[in-house]
Amino acid sequence: MEWPIDNAELEQIRVLVCENDPVMRSALGDLIESVPGLKLTGVATDADSAAAAAARSRPDVALLDVRMPGGGGPEAARLIRAQCPHTRLIAFSAHADRAVVLEMLRAGVSEYLIKGADEDDLVDAIRRTGRGRLGLTHVEMSELVFDLVDLLAAVEQGVTAT
Repeated sequence: MEWPIDNAELEQIRVLVCENDPVMRSALGDLIESVPGLKLTGVATDADSAAAAAARSRPDVALLDVRMPGGGGPEAARLIRAQCPHTRLIAFSAHADRAVVLEMLRAGVSEYLIKGADEDDLVDAIRRTGRGRLGLTHVEMSELVFDLVDLLAAVEQGVTAT
């Protein structure tokens, strides 16, 4: 596939792939390398190696497998955010249940993609996230807002109860 370039893409977006499945890791790396404006900075297979690779390469975006070893995507997200606060995070998972999505959002991801997503969707997500934009679906945003409302209500009840 030929990937179009616009002026905003002249500056490369540096991407770290954190995926324990070797076939998926290779496919993601190959895709990133094939897209003008994206540069693969490294790969990792678990949460600790993801944090170490991020510290070494200082990527703009880290693509995180939610279920990788060593605490999975949530742990990798927390470790990367602590060491590289400028790195933006994308969760990439075969699982899309509400609890997992919210756990990843709480850990600091800007976007949540389901494995098997179209290559165009993945590239768009990397570009969007690399430029600092959120790409959550309407459902994910709604759930996050409802959780926030519930949290605020609980805090208000705690304040008025004392």
